[in-house]
Amino acid sequence: MLRRLCQVGATSWRSAQPNCHSPKVFKQLSAAEREKFFDSFDVVFCDCDGVVWYTLRDFIPGSAQALAELQRRGKRLTFVTNNSISSVAEHLHKFAEQAQVHVAKEQIVHPAQAVCDHLKDIGFGGMIYCLATPPFKQLLRDAGFRLSQEREGSVIKTLAELREAIFGGEPVDAVIIDVDFNLTATKLMRAHVQLQNPSCLFLAGAADALIPFGNGDIIGPGPFIDIVAQSTGRQPTVLGKPGEALRQLLRQHHAHIPPNRVLFVGDSLASDIGFARASGYQTLLVLTGGSSQADVDSLPAGHAHMPDYVGDCLGDLCDKAN
Repeated sequence: MLRRLCQVGATSWRSAQPNCHSPKVFKQLSAAEREKFFDSFDVVFCDCDGVVWYTLRDFIPGSAQALAELQRRGKRLTFVTNNSISSVAEHLHKFAEQAQVHVAKEQIVHPAQAVCDHLKDIGFGGMIYCLATPPFKQLLRDAGFRLSQEREGSVIKTLAELREAIFGGEPVDAVIIDVDFNLTATKLMRAHVQLQNPSCLFLAGAADALIPFGNGDIIGPGPFIDIVAQSTGRQPTVLGKPGEALRQLLRQHHAHIPPNRVLFVGDSLASDIGFARASGYQTLLVLTGGSSQADVDSLPAGHAHMPDYVGDCLGDLCDKAN
């Protein structure tokens, strides 16, 4: 997630053990330390926005070269994004603009795709009430899932219309909440009603409290998910970072890889580094997105969000040791 060009960075690795030391600044590693770092992992889980490219914008200078260098070294790349505003196809198109980077659909872990994979794993075949973007919903439809019809754009003027909007239509077997720029109180009320049925699944994609937009942040789906959770007394299965269900999904897809042989690269101390540390991965924070060096410096020793390494930007991986 966006905010800065390059600033300062670093890390060190200790598998699932608490990181009780200051992170290592990647630029300050010797040539031998860099090689030891590259030899310590086989798989890279990498965020996109604020790491590979500025949020909804251009590639960050040096990031394409860094990804190409990782591929040259034989590292297996998987891109774990919370950005469900852009479709998987749009992510692939963005990567395709960089000739030196080769990314396949299977390498992108997208909230909508993670939800699809989860529903397939549990053999779900029911009706879905989905509060999300059109690309998110289309991915579900393309995967063969049925979505309930919505009355988009309608204005509620009477109590009769409110009752119909909330209680009308067929019952559903799952409620999914992600980013929905057309979210209304009526939609949340309908979700609340459907979740009174204990057999109705409650799923969430990205659950960020804030998402970057323009020169700042706007409210993300997290607070709206919390409203439904608090009103129903139920907690959703979260299939975006930092959800436990996503962690299990990644483990299933990479069951043969020990967690300490995975490097997670992100720009957010909470949703990226915290998620990765809890998973037992090595961590690299880049300062081109949501978290700053000041944010890192403010963490007490041993904090669950403390990264192993900090880098000005992903391109530091290509730079030669000083």
